Amino acid sequence: MATFRVREDMEKENRVLPPAGKNKHAVIDATKVLAPFGKNVLLPSMGNQQQQPQSVMCSVLSDVQTNIVTNVEKTVKDTKIKYQRAVGVKPLPKPGKLGDENAVDAKQTLQAKIITKSTILTEPFKGFEIYDESKENLTEMCVPKKVDTIHEKRAPLQELKHAELLVTPMSVAENYSPMSIDKSASMIIVDGPIPRNDRERFFEVEEYQEDILVYLKEAEKRNRPKPGYMLKQTDITHSMRTILVDWLVEVSDEYKLQGETLALAVSYIDRFLSFMSVVRAKLQLVGTAAMLIAAKYEEIYPPDVSEFVYITDDTYTKTQVLRMEQLILKVLSFDLTVPTALVFINTYCVMNDVPDKVKYLAMYLCELALLEADPYLTYMPSKIAAGALALARRALDLPMWCKMLERNTGYKVEELKDIILDLNKTHVDAMTMQQQAIQEKYKSKKFLEVSNLAVAELSKTALDQMCEVLCNSSA
Repeated sequence: MATFRVREDMEKENRVLPPAGKNKHAVIDATKVLAPFGKNVLLPSMGNQQQQPQSVMCSVLSDVQTNIVTNVEKTVKDTKIKYQRAVGVKPLPKPGKLGDENAVDAKQTLQAKIITKSTILTEPFKGFEIYDESKENLTEMCVPKKVDTIHEKRAPLQELKHAELLVTPMSVAENYSPMSIDKSASMIIVDGPIPRNDRERFFEVEEYQEDILVYLKEAEKRNRPKPGYMLKQTDITHSMRTILVDWLVEVSDEYKLQGETLALAVSYIDRFLSFMSVVRAKLQLVGTAAMLIAAKYEEIYPPDVSEFVYITDDTYTKTQVLRMEQLILKVLSFDLTVPTALVFINTYCVMNDVPDKVKYLAMYLCELALLEADPYLTYMPSKIAAGALALARRALDLPMWCKMLERNTGYKVEELKDIILDLNKTHVDAMTMQQQAIQEKYKSKKFLEVSNLAVAELSKTALDQMCEVLCNSSA
């Protein structure tokens, strides 16, 4: 009984409605449909009561298969509808008669959209459009500009006409502006000589000038070369030293070095030769290394070591120059701050308001003194500078000496007789010397061509008479 009831209930549940347009009373028994799946399925039409449990299982499997097929079809249909909505294609109406025009139109519309989509996907990529600025300029050029009848066309640096018409609500007059500055007060007119470098500006500090001069005179005594060192040199002479100094003048002029750099280099050479014996093959190496040290001490941008190797025409290597530099520094004990005659010339000229032409002539005489070691190493640099200043004033028809110069320099005119005579002799012989680098240097307009000035020989008798006159006038 239990088996029969189960079968009866299953038959009621598995009844399927007939398709549209057919007999509605036709009932399809699910048990009469062969299941596509399963191999050992037995049909219930055999009428064997012993096989009733197998028929029940067959009906259950067929019901499961039917439900799976129905669910799959429904899922596929829903997926197609969602895809059509996402793409934008309207779903086709349900198929009707063969001659239904709406169905044909819908199908053609769907095919056209599919073709359009495929062409869009296969269309090649187009690059970005380039912005053409000239198109905007053309539109601006087409617009007629207003003619300004008040303001005429002017050159870039030409003054504006009718400037009073340019006043705007935001403009402030210069005289009434709270932040305006009186430009007339900022214009300072200097009648005297203008200092040309930091050294001269430094020496213009009046409250320290006397103390600076005292310190320089003390420093020149500590580090000075021996006057007769050339007697102990076995392989070099005074003429070789003169040729070396003249070559260093050309080097300093080639690389635009300061005059103080040249004076320091000559001082380092003399101090080194006072303690070391040098062969003539190494004399130029000593001068090159000394100039390198002086440039590093005095210049803001000194030449490189390779430059000094180049100016020697590769006679020496870079290693040799650097080793000689180390040796010079060791012999000099790194005492490089040495006052030279040019330092005292600058000090005297600043303290006594000396004209530029007198200053350049005094500098010219001091550099000529660098060529000769024999008489000038016996003098202090301060005395050489004072004698050069006195001789320059006399050559330019100025009083040779005065009370103010005596007070500022610390030398009386009688103490300068010997140095004045030696400098005058060197000045007279300058134009006939073989070494002409210094003379050519001071022929330039930068130094007011002081080397071209006429030179008058000064005798000892004439100098004595001049000294007597100056002493009587000062007394």
